[in-house]
Amino acid sequence: MLKKFSIAAAGVTVISFQTIPAHAAQFNFTFDAIDDNNLAEPFVGSGVLSFDGDPEVGIYTLDSLSNLDMNFSFDDGSSFDIGDLRTNLSLAGISIFDLGAGELGLVFTGDFNGSIVGGSIDFQNDFDTVLTFEPTGSIDNPIGCCGGDGVTNLYANLLPDGNSFETSFFGSYTAVSSVSTPEPASLLGFLGISILGASSLKRNQKQEV
Repeated sequence: MLKKFSIAAAGVTVISFQTIPAHAAQFNFTFDAIDDNNLAEPFVGSGVLSFDGDPEVGIYTLDSLSNLDMNFSFDDGSSFDIGDLRTNLSLAGISIFDLGAGELGLVFTGDFNGSIVGGSIDFQNDFDTVLTFEPTGSIDNPIGCCGGDGVTNLYANLLPDGNSFETSFFGSYTAVSSVSTPEPASLLGFLGISILGASSLKRNQKQEV
């Protein structure tokens, strides 16, 4: 019975380690209204892109990101979420790069994908307002076609105007995420259970002698 208890305690330690939840990557977007590839106030919009897992430097197609979610809102009242996406996930991607100081940056990458207005990624909400992000030469080339430098690229928020669109906002955007680290509480909990298991095993061994 004592041996079984000791094995069970060790088993709990392993299970606790496996069930620590994975991190979710989150990039926070900021939009201005000046098309100069230098983000500056006044800011006119914000947004979030998230997916499962730790963010790492590289280039990824959107369909490779587990539980991808996106939402954006602007000062004119327009908003967009992943349900408004009008671009095939396999034709658009993100480029993640190191900004230094423990931060990562992100820009959308992709060719003129032919959706709505041909950005690297396009959204169109229920009011027919369009959010489009600067296209790049290819999905694996983060340097923009229209003046973007691959760190701060361009976007446009377009309002329907008959059979065409008029510009509501046109400017630069950045997306930044802090490099994630393991949750201290999770690690402490794991270590505490490990110590408990080891102590129980030691007590049981003494009782058997």
